[in-house]
Formats: sequence, C-alpha cells, structure tokens
Amino acid sequence: MTKKWLLSVFALAVVAAVALQITPTPAMAQDSNNNAKTLTVDVAIDGSTLALNNNDPANPANPIRGATFTVTGKIFPGGTIPAGITPFDPNQPGSIGTWVCSGVFVADAADIFGGEAIIAFHTNQIFMFTDDHNALFTEGLEGSVGTTTHRVVVGGTGKFQDVFGQERQETIGLNLNGKGLFDIRFTFKLKRNDSD
Repeated sequence: MTKKWLLSVFALAVVAAVALQITPTPAMAQDSNNNAKTLTVDVAIDGSTLALNNNDPANPANPIRGATFTVTGKIFPGGTIPAGITPFDPNQPGSIGTWVCSGVFVADAADIFGGEAIIAFHTNQIFMFTDDHNALFTEGLEGSVGTTTHRVVVGGTGKFQDVFGQERQETIGLNLNGKGLFDIRFTFKLKRNDSD
C-alpha cells in the first residue's frame, strides 16, 4: 500500500450530514434534560500534515497495529462543511480554530480498510478555539471507515475550564483540497464541574 492509496481509501467514509447553524464562534445550546450544553463543530483534516511512524520498517506504507501518527485540521462552525466528497479546503476563511490529533493504530491497516476491524485507532484530540487558552481535550477510540464513535471529554482550558462530557464523532465526507482526508462532525455534550 502506498500513502496515496491509504488516503484514497478514506473516501469510503462518506456519510450524509444535516446542515446545522453557522456562527462565527462555537455556540452551545442548552439541553433541558440534564443541564448539558451541546456544541457542534466540523473539522476539515489537512492531509499534508499527516506524519505516520510505521512500526514495520520493511513495509513503511502499510501501517500495522502499534503504528503512530499525528495530523492537524481546521475547525469550522457545525454545518459549514458539506457532506460527501467535496473540494472543501481546510485552509479557506471561516475557521474558528485548530484541531490536533495524535494516535496509534489498534489494528492493521489491511484489517481496517478490509472491513475486518471495526475499531481502528486510539487517539487524543485537542480542539483549540484560538489557542491553547480556549481548548477542549478528548480521548478515545475511533472507528474504521463509516463507524460513528463516542469519546470522553477529559477537560478544557479558558472558557472550557472545569467542563467534562462526551463527544460523538462522525465522518461526513472527504475534502479533496485537503489532500484527500476526512471531514468530521463532532457533537459535544458538556457539563461544568461545580466543585468550587
């Protein structure tokens, strides 16, 4: 497998999306059932930032279980990025922050893209809304192509200080101008820790 082939396989991850409100900054809606606030953002991953450290030097283009990676993208208000394979450019105007993802393969790429492995990666993600002074931090598993996962929100800084909750991650498409990596919609359910 070549890196180009691996990235093109991500195109299989396209699922439908619902257009949501577009605001210049992340807006949180109150959930009346449990005092949780909902925050929805879209992320366009920039494939040119992908750094892959494969643990099989004999076959560096075919990641296996244990291979690590780091990639970044741009955060947009929820509903900004259209579903499907699009010419959406992660570096276009309108971004409200930077997304950083570092992780490890928990299955071989051949099993992930061959449909045998449902869970593909374990990752840590940082959602920086301006910089690390207003950021959310998440951790959890990510599914293979077409799988929606739920991740834990482990905390935040600035206006997200003392928050915790859960995040739903769903792949909504593929951005061709971002060198062919995913567009992802994240829906957070956040609560504030009242320990003060």
